[in-house]
Amino acid sequence: MSGRVIPKPDGSAERTIKRSRVLSYVLVVLAAVVFSLRPELFGDPQTQPAHALLHGWRIVAGIVLGVAALAVQVVVGVQWRAGLRRGAEADAGVGSGIGPDTGGEPPGNRAPGDR
Repeated sequence: MSGRVIPKPDGSAERTIKRSRVLSYVLVVLAAVVFSLRPELFGDPQTQPAHALLHGWRIVAGIVLGVAALAVQVVVGVQWRAGLRRGAEADAGVGSGIGPDTGGEPPGNRAPGDR
């Protein structure tokens, strides 16, 4: 069995994860709506010279919204993992071999003679 078992998130982390998922879904839906807008909605291309720019900005806005949805998930995941690491370091603080006498280095990272 692997030593990398990730515990279930606590109550506040679950709420944060749920909110980030909702925000990501909203951003993806907005991106889909922006992508589905047709250039004809912006007016007649013959009478409106900025028509091509509007068409291009529609694509750029859709991509930015999609990337933002992904970024929300990555940021929340990184914060959650960092919180797990801080919690694990706090739990392992005393008597773990990590401290001023070992140079702050875990025993597995030192030479065998120094253990």
